[in-house]
Amino acid sequence: MKRRSIYVFVSATLAMIVPSPGRFVYGLVLILLLNFLMLIGTFANSIVKKFKLGELQSTVIFTFLICGTIFFRQLMIMLNPEIVLTLGFVMYLTPVSFFVIGYLFNNDEEPFNKRIKFSFTHSLTFSFYALFIFLLRDIFGYGTLTYFGSGFQIVEKIIFPPEYLSILSVFASIPGVLILSSVILFFHIMSRNKLNIIRNTDSIKEDKKDDKKEDKKEEKK
Repeated sequence: MKRRSIYVFVSATLAMIVPSPGRFVYGLVLILLLNFLMLIGTFANSIVKKFKLGELQSTVIFTFLICGTIFFRQLMIMLNPEIVLTLGFVMYLTPVSFFVIGYLFNNDEEPFNKRIKFSFTHSLTFSFYALFIFLLRDIFGYGTLTYFGSGFQIVEKIIFPPEYLSILSVFASIPGVLILSSVILFFHIMSRNKLNIIRNTDSIKEDKKDDKKEDKKEEKK
């Protein structure tokens, strides 16, 4: 993982996950909003490029993101007003999150299909990371699993009785989610670095094999 990507993950965590309620169902809503805005932001960047509005790039993209957030919020009000009331201002933190903005201004010279692939690669990576944190907070912090049932209503399934939670309930708090997200991000970075090392080692071995083959061919000549 690149250093810039780490900063973006941390910024997005602080902006979206930490102030959010520690329930899995609310995490689903925020992740849907994030990916929806990623699509809108990439489309807005294409408009900027097409009409050569480079000087207004930030303004145009922010306008599209805010309008997209308002549209998504109104849709959620029609489906389940309780979700909007619970999330409150957190929904408006998503469009200004460094994760959303950080990748929208990259590769603006590339075709739309390449930019959308680039954006959603990072967006989906963060989505799995965030949903895993929300899942752990819901199960170990509250002893429940929340999800959408029929009619887009929130269903709460009890996993652990309250008396069994004890110290694990710290994951429902802000300090707890900071610790949890830091640990998960640390292991994510370590695994990515190990995979990169393995790939580099394999490529070096392949290069050495190719060099040996070339040397044998020259010796035969």
